[in-house]
Amino acid sequence: MLLLLPLLALGACSEVEDAVRDTASDAGSRVGCELAQPAVDEGRAFVERVAQDIDADPAAAQQELSAAREALELAAPTLTGELRDAIDQAAAAVEELRAEAQAVADGATVDDQVVQAAQAEYDAAAQELTGIC
Repeated sequence: MLLLLPLLALGACSEVEDAVRDTASDAGSRVGCELAQPAVDEGRAFVERVAQDIDADPAAAQQELSAAREALELAAPTLTGELRDAIDQAAAAVEELRAEAQAVADGATVDDQVVQAAQAEYDAAAQELTGIC
């Protein structure tokens, strides 16, 4: 019986450690959501607007998209797991749009497939984030 006490104590410590880790993870996710969700939500309308007007002023679109990408990248280091993946996916979509704006500014015609794919990628990231949060 005395030999079982240390094993029971170790089991209890393990349960406490798991509970603390889960609580910290939940708190980190809540904070991450508070940081990431508004940025991605605001970005959704912005991405749609810029995608529709990319050929009207590609240089301005490129600047705005660079700023949006930087805002998402600023949040990324504070996030982990699925939240980080969603932010990275949103940032990648914004970067695709920025590259398309650069191409248009350099004289290319707008590639609607690239624009639509980037919008779809951003929307998927936003939906994933909403599902997590």
